[in-house]
Amino acid sequence: MEALENTLSGQPARYAGGLHAIGQDVLAWLTPNGGWGESNAALISGHNASLLVDTLWDLSRTTDMLNAFQPKLESAPVKQLVNTHADGDHWFGNGLVDAGQIISTKAASRHMTRQGPSQMRLLPYVVNGYRLLSYMPLPHRQEWRIAAEYLGAMLRPFHFGDIRPAPPTNTFTGRLQLDVGGRQVTLIEVGPAHTSGDLIVHLPDAHVVFAGDVLFHGTVPLLWDGSSRNWIRACERILELKAETILPGHGPITGPNGVDAVRRYWQFLRTAVRQHFEKGRPAYSASAHILRSDEYRKQPFAKWDGQERIVINVHAIYRRLLGRKRSVSVLRRLKLLREAALLAEELAGD
Repeated sequence: MEALENTLSGQPARYAGGLHAIGQDVLAWLTPNGGWGESNAALISGHNASLLVDTLWDLSRTTDMLNAFQPKLESAPVKQLVNTHADGDHWFGNGLVDAGQIISTKAASRHMTRQGPSQMRLLPYVVNGYRLLSYMPLPHRQEWRIAAEYLGAMLRPFHFGDIRPAPPTNTFTGRLQLDVGGRQVTLIEVGPAHTSGDLIVHLPDAHVVFAGDVLFHGTVPLLWDGSSRNWIRACERILELKAETILPGHGPITGPNGVDAVRRYWQFLRTAVRQHFEKGRPAYSASAHILRSDEYRKQPFAKWDGQERIVINVHAIYRRLLGRKRSVSVLRRLKLLREAALLAEELAGD
């Protein structure tokens, strides 16, 4: 399939989106370039049955994906749907899938009950509120304009108004073995990493791992209520499986090198953040210092998309160093996204 000229957010596409065959009766759906809401999914098919790994952030995008999968679904309908974690861009389209089972980890299922599409429907009002604040005679009022533009651009390609949540019907901890039309598929819980409830999907007969958001390829990963230390361990778990092909939650198809790159990112960042933390530097300032350091700029991940996301990751590591809970409230997430917007604006001016 030829690359799209632009991504959903209007940026030039760096790789081909849509349908990709990544093994015998294994199809991936890619959304370039792996930015906010630009997530991936996959279909594993066996004899008269398929397993769908994740849906997309809204019904329109999920419908496009399911239509592309339809030739395979006619002979092998979806019997099981697996959600790799609780972020909406990996499960909000569940309601369009007539699967007998929707499966996630117990931790992800708990998170889904607190973070549904109703919250996303409120975000346009937040954006409008930010715009109003930018017109008021307030100190630093331009910061509200910057935040409004950033959030608005994130939401613009998507529509959340008609989504009816379809949460998991089956949950597990540890490992779960599935039979998909005679093919053995293993679900492995690796969270907390990106979030509290991450899992990966291993298809041994095709040497493929579906990594969910444990793997961002070519774009900066995001640490919300997970653990950077466990994220490194999750990457090591994937590498131990000796898979040849790995589908990230965001970004193009990769192999073990893509997983190792994310592992090295977290190793670097944990060390760098601790140094700034011990100096008493605020998280935002620490983020800017790290991005501008010679040590960071010579790393491969300095060229990834979404460099402003580092501020979210630095705050998460600071919370651990302060001994605070990993959970992030809605208001806290909005604050972190505002800081990411401001850092993006600052970096654009460098």
